[in-house]
Amino acid sequence: MTYHRIAALALAALFAAAACTPAGGAAAPTGAGATPKPGPTSEPGPGATPGPVTGMTQPWATATLTDVTTGESFSIAELVASGQVVFVEPMAIWCSNCRRQQADALSALGQLDRSKVTWLSLDVELAETPEALKVYSRQQGFDFRFAVASKDIAIALAAEFGDLVLSPPSTPIIVIGPDGSVELTEFGHKSVDEIIALARARGA
Repeated sequence: MTYHRIAALALAALFAAAACTPAGGAAAPTGAGATPKPGPTSEPGPGATPGPVTGMTQPWATATLTDVTTGESFSIAELVASGQVVFVEPMAIWCSNCRRQQADALSALGQLDRSKVTWLSLDVELAETPEALKVYSRQQGFDFRFAVASKDIAIALAAEFGDLVLSPPSTPIIVIGPDGSVELTEFGHKSVDEIIALARARGA
C-alpha cells in the first residue's frame, strides 16, 4: 500500500470520527450501556404546562375535593390517572356565563364517551357553600361533577395560570389529558363542538 493511500485512509477515518463526535469533543457512546438521546418533543402552546406521564404533582391537582352531588372524595390527579380527559371550569353560582357554558358542556358530554371524559365545575367563590352548589347543580339539571375549591386550591390555580383564572365570567377552561398535559384554553365561551374537539384531540 503506498504512502498516499495510507494517508488518504487515515484522513477518512478522522472525518468519520469527527462526524460521530457531539459538540464538546466527547465521543458519542455506542453499544450496550449507551444512553439514547431523547427524541424531539413538541413545545406546549400558550398557557400549557406539561405534566408528568405517570401522575400530577401540582397542588391544585393533588388536593382532595368533594363532589357535592355524591359526597365522593377525589382529586383531579386521580381522575387523570384513571385515563380520563378532565375539563376544569372555575365557576360561581351567580355567574350567568358559567350556566351557559355548563349547558353546552352537558350537550357535549352527551356526544362523548363519559367513561373517558370528566367535566368538573369548580366553585372558586369562597363565600359559596357545598350545600348551595349542590342545590344549584340539581336545579339546573347538570349531572357532572361539582366541587368547591378551598382557598389553598384557588391560590395554587392563580399561581400557575394567573389571577384571571379565578374570574368566573371570563369562562376559564383548563383541559388535562390522560398523559398529564395541562392547557389553559383561551378565555371565553366554548361551544359544544369546541368542547368535543378538545376532548377528542386528547384521545377521548
